[in-house]
Amino acid sequence: MAEKTRLKAIRFPEHLIRELNKHVRRGKQSDFIIRATEEALLRLKQAKALKECAGIFSPDEYPEFKDRESIEAWVRNLRREAEERLARWSRNEG
Repeated sequence: MAEKTRLKAIRFPEHLIRELNKHVRRGKQSDFIIRATEEALLRLKQAKALKECAGIFSPDEYPEFKDRESIEAWVRNLRREAEERLARWSRNEG
């Protein structure tokens, strides 16, 4: 069953309307705007969550998050471990 929808009149700057018409087919413009709005709202929610969580990791409890270099090293290690797991999995080593 399709999700219920409502009409919302929104004003757009003319240059955006021209760009939308140029790059997105007429029958797909609503879907495009809906997806763009969903993505923008997700970014807003994530930014809000980050602000609310700022400072919850103390350097004493989580030394891997004490500074930028430590965080970057932690991320590199996490990615390396994930790549190693994927390589083992792809060789059927589990």
